[in-house]
Amino acid sequence: MRGGPGSQKFLAKEHSAGIVLAPMRKLRASLGSDRIKEYDAPTGCMVINPAGVDSTLAWSATRENAVISISPAALSELAVHEFDLADVELEPPAFGTVDPWALTIAQKVTAELTGKAPPNELYLDSLITVFGIHLLRTYTSRRTQPVSHKGGLSPDGARRVREYLNEGFARKIMVAELASVTGVSPNHFIAAFARTFGMPPHRYLINLRLDFAEKLLVGGKLSIAQVAYLAGFSDQSHLAATMKKYRGRTPAGHACVRN
Repeated sequence: MRGGPGSQKFLAKEHSAGIVLAPMRKLRASLGSDRIKEYDAPTGCMVINPAGVDSTLAWSATRENAVISISPAALSELAVHEFDLADVELEPPAFGTVDPWALTIAQKVTAELTGKAPPNELYLDSLITVFGIHLLRTYTSRRTQPVSHKGGLSPDGARRVREYLNEGFARKIMVAELASVTGVSPNHFIAAFARTFGMPPHRYLINLRLDFAEKLLVGGKLSIAQVAYLAGFSDQSHLAATMKKYRGRTPAGHACVRN
């Protein structure tokens, strides 16, 4: 989000993290109290606002930041997989704290949301999942070192998730349900899937949708808009932009090949 001078006061309904994308000077903020803190916020500075905690923020110059929100239920579900304990509390860092890893994720989320093509929901969900794990490992009392998952999915898990995606690729799919199909944690699933299939889950899903769309286009019995809908794209322009990006051609190009 980007905006000029202003202020805000709110009671967070979800766990929210604001990550500064461009340096800002003389921010005035409070979190969970009436005590106001003034500080300079460099790029990568992060403020965590736990759900149920009120906060205020005022700024005197253009503000450019990203806000990532996670529901308490979703964070608790991640905590069960990470700590085998759902009841965890976020511990916000001091104002001015820089978090390079959070900045990297925020930049990826921002790029996906502001690109020309509609955002890929599974990719965004993967980023939010990774961000949630980072919050749990870094900003709770049960901090842990990242666990390295070197292996891929089991043969049975790979078969189940392949069949699941082949059957449901045209609908909205989230990381948690794919992880449940394979019987591993959401965080482990993302890395294990990539090692097993040679690409992240969202890219695999895009390939399935494009393969299906190309078959329908070559058949020549449906309009491009109908093909886009059946293949899981939001509209004809979404299909065209995605196909151009990943296949180097457009739906109209397939029609020309058919003719």
